[in-house]
Amino acid sequence: MRIKLKRFGSILTSRPAGREAALAIKAYQRPDADENIEIDFEGVLSVGPSWLDEVLSELRREFGSSRVICLPTKNPSAIESLRVIDS
Repeated sequence: MRIKLKRFGSILTSRPAGREAALAIKAYQRPDADENIEIDFEGVLSVGPSWLDEVLSELRREFGSSRVICLPTKNPSAIESLRVIDS
């Protein structure tokens, strides 16, 4: 299952907005039991660590860290946010 983050906007910031996005993802997208969840940053201009932390933490808690995969991106803000979150 691929989650295109651009559907939540092109600039993704704030922890409350990230929490809202995470809840929307869980409510409306259900992967199969063996399906990975792919996070797609295409079309996103900027993503903050707080927003991304809320989304990834909730998805990892619900589906397991090994199933939540961030697709490769050249987006500098996504790369830095992931570095901060996963360090």
